[in-house]
Amino acid sequence: MGALLQFLLPIIFFTLVFSQNDLQEEFPPGWTEKCIGCMCEASSGCNQTLECIEQNEVKYCGVFLLSDVYWQDAGTPVLQGDDPTRIGAFERCVRDPYCAARAVNQYIQRYAKDCNKDRVLSCDDYVRLHYFGEANCERPITSLPYYKVFRNCISS
Repeated sequence: MGALLQFLLPIIFFTLVFSQNDLQEEFPPGWTEKCIGCMCEASSGCNQTLECIEQNEVKYCGVFLLSDVYWQDAGTPVLQGDDPTRIGAFERCVRDPYCAARAVNQYIQRYAKDCNKDRVLSCDDYVRLHYFGEANCERPITSLPYYKVFRNCISS
């Protein structure tokens, strides 16, 4: 039961994010609580204690392993009372699961497109968009461990 609870808690948690009114009323097709929950699972195992990691001189932080550029492209969401121009605003937001989920949601809403070229907007497009970014989301992803974790999660 512990593993099931660990899996369900992030899904329930992200449901709360989707109920916030500060985001767009309508979501792109296929953009669901399960989709964002599985993106979290694939990114970090939804590990809220994960420190920032650096790869190729880029820092990735939080449960979604967001970069500063991604956060900026998402519109620089911040914690309540914070200011996006304050030093550390990026880290404070992306280390907070609610703020990080808001950043991912805003990024997906802004850049949603058919990354896998199947003529249907779906969660599969959004996971590619999240991993590679808007400019490179058409790259092959199926052999990557990130995508394998995502597919396992989304199909369960």
